[in-house]
Amino acid sequence: MTKSRTTISKEIKEKVLKEFNHRCAICGSVNPHLHHIDENPSNNEIENLIPLCPNHHLSDQHNPTSTIPFYKMKLFREYKDPTILLSKFDPLYQRIIFLYDIHDKSLDNELIDKSGELIRFISFLNMGEFYKQEVQKLISSSPREYSNIRPLHVYAEEYRGRLISNRKKTIDLIVELLRYQNWSDKESGSKSTNS
Repeated sequence: MTKSRTTISKEIKEKVLKEFNHRCAICGSVNPHLHHIDENPSNNEIENLIPLCPNHHLSDQHNPTSTIPFYKMKLFREYKDPTILLSKFDPLYQRIIFLYDIHDKSLDNELIDKSGELIRFISFLNMGEFYKQEVQKLISSSPREYSNIRPLHVYAEEYRGRLISNRKKTIDLIVELLRYQNWSDKESGSKSTNS
């Protein structure tokens, strides 16, 4: 069942376009279309809309073989950092995606493993040692946190809660870390967006 398209109000359309200087968020071309990040044409929230030129909108976002993943586009929309769209970001992206999908049924050991893998991966990047320590404070699990007094399910619930409450700070740090990487924009042909 497809969701019906609702017209984007002139006010919202103007706010989104102004935020991106009336240009494609990826390449800077003029006369962009507004893309619904979540693919729901009735969700006209400002955070769900991003201007894309016809090439990026139609060929990249509506071509099922080459679409930018939802959370990656959401990250790009929020931080406006073109590095997020580079394929060199993909290994890091694959290690942070779990932070968006934490729920009551998440397996505790799996979350601990994924947190540890993200922290280890960060350490190999430029400025990684500093950011590793900062992210570790936010999302790592320590054996000292386990207690014979508290039931394991209570600890697990607290750990999931900590991951969720620190998700934004963790991702802020990871996007900040991207500034220190020597990744080139040439790969995607994208220009920096002015915000």
